[in-house]
Amino acid sequence: MASFKFNFSNTEEISETKDNTDITWLSSEEIVPSNQIKDLDDLVSRARMFTCGEVEIGHVLVNNIACSNETGLKNLIELSEKEHSDLVAGKYEGGLKIWECTYDLIEYFEKYPDVINFKDAKVLDLGCGAGILGMYAFLKKACFVTFQDYNKEILEYCTIPNVVLNIDEEEREKEIGRCKFYSGDWTSFDKLLDESEVFDIILTSETIYNQQNYDKLISLFYNRLSDKGTVFVGAKTYYFGVGGGTRQFEAALENTNLKSEVIMKTSSGIQREIIKINKS
Repeated sequence: MASFKFNFSNTEEISETKDNTDITWLSSEEIVPSNQIKDLDDLVSRARMFTCGEVEIGHVLVNNIACSNETGLKNLIELSEKEHSDLVAGKYEGGLKIWECTYDLIEYFEKYPDVINFKDAKVLDLGCGAGILGMYAFLKKACFVTFQDYNKEILEYCTIPNVVLNIDEEEREKEIGRCKFYSGDWTSFDKLLDESEVFDIILTSETIYNQQNYDKLISLFYNRLSDKGTVFVGAKTYYFGVGGGTRQFEAALENTNLKSEVIMKTSSGIQREIIKINKS
């Protein structure tokens, strides 16, 4: 497959999110891979490569998905275009876009391989979108990866196909069993999981733009992180037009049983950071 490099913009803004009290959030449900495993030839014809240094991860090209006949996906794309925003609270939460902090996280893990060991770990890619972070963990020999995104259409026509693309054909039926996929709101997702389900590593990119969702995100972190586990949050220091950002999220973590540490900051453009979170 041809190499493809993302041209990340430093001028992105996120439109202001409506008050959460006016929003009906989607309930969580498990999405089970089906036709995606069979339609490999079609997937390959629409695929490109995400590259970060020496890391290469195949993914379905979004522009070609947009031209597909999948009604649910087309509705999301049309809604995003109508609202002139990558985020429409409660309806579409940006899953078709590969956000730049995804690049930051993988670059950091590659630069500092001793920071975290993915081998044999249980990993959650929260707000996964294309699933790049989860696939990175999968390729690093995580024992199990759970992918969660708000919109089930993203999982069905983007995330699951992307995972399938990155598994050798002769191992596909077996290896896809190392993954699960869930849609819906974070609170609903937390409730849907078995009470004993915890993760060694939680990865999430650009999910702290809406301050009104901080409580449910922090609750999910605490409930689903193993006692010695680690959360890595890639995010902008400030999200213009919304008011969320890393300082606001750190403030929300105060007086909880979670402790945070900034382990990376960019030095140019719109400031971005990586926050590492553990249980106190």
